[in-house]
Amino acid sequence: MRHLLCIPMLFLLANPVALAESDFIPDQPLRDAGLAKFWQLQLPLDPGQELRDAHLVDDQLYLGTQDGFVFALHASTGVLRWLRPVTRPAYHIRRPCHAGENTYFVTPTDIVVYDRRSGKPLDRRALRFPSGSSPLCDGERLFIGGLDRRLYAFDIDTLYVAWKVVTNGPIASRPALRGDHVFAANNGGSIYACTRDKKVLHWKGQTFDSVTADLVVHEKHGVYVASRDLSLYLLDFDFGRIRWRARFSGPLYEAPIVTDELAYQYCPDDGLVAVETAVIGAEERLRWKLPRGRTALTVHDGLAYILTKDATIVAVDTKTGEVMSTLSAPGFTIAIPAPMSSTILVAAEDGRVFCARPVGAPPLLETDVLAALRPPAETPAETPVVEAETEKAASGPEDILSTKRRGIPIGGKSKVTRSFKGEEESE
Repeated sequence: MRHLLCIPMLFLLANPVALAESDFIPDQPLRDAGLAKFWQLQLPLDPGQELRDAHLVDDQLYLGTQDGFVFALHASTGVLRWLRPVTRPAYHIRRPCHAGENTYFVTPTDIVVYDRRSGKPLDRRALRFPSGSSPLCDGERLFIGGLDRRLYAFDIDTLYVAWKVVTNGPIASRPALRGDHVFAANNGGSIYACTRDKKVLHWKGQTFDSVTADLVVHEKHGVYVASRDLSLYLLDFDFGRIRWRARFSGPLYEAPIVTDELAYQYCPDDGLVAVETAVIGAEERLRWKLPRGRTALTVHDGLAYILTKDATIVAVDTKTGEVMSTLSAPGFTIAIPAPMSSTILVAAEDGRVFCARPVGAPPLLETDVLAALRPPAETPAETPVVEAETEKAASGPEDILSTKRRGIPIGGKSKVTRSFKGEEESE
């Protein structure tokens, strides 16, 4: 059984200074790369436990282990907010989503809900279908792709199905939102845009192979679709027309990291590729390639900071692709992209989490950490960080989200099953 964390230990874990016996990445090489340590944290993993998944959602980091536990950290300070068992061993922790003060996780069999700040268990809803994607929320509905070829919309308050719609393939790609429309892609290579409230089909697009990478919406550009047909597409919002198509040497399994100027796309055969996002005036769509590049972490002052396949962080000139500096980061193989924040976030399987920012950025203060530890009612109104007190982890029967159900996910039908535009679905 997972050990419980006491409040004094949580305070020490939440205070980066308390655990900073030695820097995970030495200070001088950091400064040579134009960076400075902002905070670092060693998570209290059990023997044999390893970090495997990491997601940044708004101001919170979710770090998942191979045995189904999730550590929730305040990204700005490194404060450890809570620890919970979310799913069963061997399942990946999918990217959660936020709605108000709640965090929603989707496992292969359930929707589970926690208080975003304290980790208090709030609800669990068993799914009657095998889920395939991470969840997405618009404040009223929770959108989930199913391996049963359907896109589901759940009412956020009741967690009952509001509507569902059949597509021509299993959905493993996380949907995306813009305005009144939700966008979804499936293993059949199709991309759909429909209204969020009544699932009225707006348009349908098509690639030449399956789409399993999450969709990415950029308000100025359109919908980015990474396909296994060796191409990254940019589709327009209104009609789903292809604004441009960038071709790679192999299939694409991951979504791009998108900035205003470039989309950083990983391809196993090419490495990390910088793709011009401009619709007009781009003579060469692929600006440069970094064969050993893995994930773009952030962009600052004309430099892209990239985690490589050999656990180094390189600063690359965004215009030319020239490597300007190289920083060794042994063991840090888990990238946590934060492209618009000028913040580098990386994690290691052994539970180390490291945050760096450019030299000259305001340092992390003890008052920031203390403010993050206080319950919301105790945080002064003028304090920009308003977080809740970290609670002890629950275990065993005390966790109302615990389930005894075992086995593979089951399928199911519902009276609300309909095709796009309200037509009856053909089963």
